[in-house]
Amino acid sequence: MSENKVQEINGRLKTIITGKAHLSLRENIADKLNYTSKRDPTTSLPEPRCFGREKEEALILELLIGEVENSDPTLSIVPIVGMGGIGKMALAQQLYNDAIVNGYFGRRAWVCVSNIFYVLDITKTILQSITSLSYEGEDLNGLQVKLKDNLSRKNFLVVLDDVWNGNYKKWTNLLKPFEVGAKGSKIIVTTHNLPVVSIRGALPYPLEELSLDNCTSLLAFHALGATNFEKSHSDLETIGKQLAEKCKGLPLGVKMLGSALRNERNLNNWEAILNNKIWDLPKGKKDEVLPVLKLSYAHLSSYLKRCFAYCEVFSKDYEIEGNDLVLLWIAEGFLDGQEAKENT
Repeated sequence: MSENKVQEINGRLKTIITGKAHLSLRENIADKLNYTSKRDPTTSLPEPRCFGREKEEALILELLIGEVENSDPTLSIVPIVGMGGIGKMALAQQLYNDAIVNGYFGRRAWVCVSNIFYVLDITKTILQSITSLSYEGEDLNGLQVKLKDNLSRKNFLVVLDDVWNGNYKKWTNLLKPFEVGAKGSKIIVTTHNLPVVSIRGALPYPLEELSLDNCTSLLAFHALGATNFEKSHSDLETIGKQLAEKCKGLPLGVKMLGSALRNERNLNNWEAILNNKIWDLPKGKKDEVLPVLKLSYAHLSSYLKRCFAYCEVFSKDYEIEGNDLVLLWIAEGFLDGQEAKENT
């Protein structure tokens, strides 16, 4: 290669490097994307208390930490069952983070399973959660041996969140290492799928829709940061109750609606949402939450809608670091550097 050609290439590289700063780009972004086959869910509580679930929480808490003498000598599975958006994960989070539960169980782990039931991945996630070590490249047999060693004669609590699959063979394979735990060990399973419950003959704990009063309190919490409408927001109480009723008892719908109304004090804007035709969309029993989701999307600014739509390129339950996602949005031209700083 001639000297002139080398100088030309060097000049072009310097131009690219100089331009990088103006485009708010960072080196090696492709290598730093942190994908995992399953999301790493937060177990921190979404609100200070589980609105309207006090009875279910007390019942399951007693089952989890009741007298060991009354515990089943075999592994006990506690299924929390209900339709999407009913609050299964929120209740499981509340129990998982309970101070008494934390002190009672020496080993704890939380796994989001979703619709793809990979025994190896679930086992690896549980083991990594318990030991804080990495087990990349390990086969299932090696993982199960290590998990068995870590659970042997230990009192443990494992949460398997959002389980869809009720395949008996897969469940039998998954549960092998757990049989060595101490008496009183538990596995909580959240699912909308009743066949999942029947795997070990477990008694389901179904969640019903929240009462209107609880939905109204939840809306006040997420929209106004208040425990209710009565004291400082009495002018919004009537319409708040009407909006809460639109959510059909589903906490997820109430939270999304509250997010759309966050810090909004104008009565006219609340009425505009109440009278929106999106509530009239035809829907089945399983789709009660869709109008609220569509309403929340409609209230996003245009550039945020583009950012939201971009997330479709990622597979379900894949995780990407927030800062890296913002950089990808910038690279696509959805945000400029200043907008990114203001929204992150």
